Amino acid sequence: MDYIGKRTSILRKDNALSIVILCNNDKVKTRLLLTWLLLWSVSALVVIVQYFLQTNPNTKTTIIVWIGFWAYFEYKIVIAYRWRKWGKEKLKIVNDKLLYKRDVSGKEKWKEYELNRIKDIRFIESEENSFFENLNDSYWVIANEKLAFDYNGTEIKFGIQLAEAEAQAILKVLKSKI
Repeated sequence: MDYIGKRTSILRKDNALSIVILCNNDKVKTRLLLTWLLLWSVSALVVIVQYFLQTNPNTKTTIIVWIGFWAYFEYKIVIAYRWRKWGKEKLKIVNDKLLYKRDVSGKEKWKEYELNRIKDIRFIESEENSFFENLNDSYWVIANEKLAFDYNGTEIKFGIQLAEAEAQAILKVLKSKI
């Protein structure tokens, strides 16, 4: 097994190739994310209690709308926390197919891509000083993929928040195998 950086491992066996990319896990930031999740949950309890204490229907409607937005962000925080705690990306090349999945609990399904339909595997250049690039590179977001390929006219991205050196090394291995 070969290692590229701290997060990426490559295993070559016979005619198969396996790449595992661990998530970027900073223990302090993960604890902060958990604290945010817990405080966010407590805030909902406070607002829900206020809902039952209100008599004004407009205020109740406002609280229901707020809870809708709250639920969306609660979901996003839970997903981000689970990813940072246990997430990894897995790629396999076996029998003329590339298999890919973002794995958190081990129950996710593999996505299959036929090698002969994969076109233009590439490194995604990041835009410096871009607001959205900086947002996607933050610890709280699961985004900022560094590698991509075209498959039947669709862009498939992977390699979440990889360092450029790791992404280029993975790209070189994949190009040689594909």
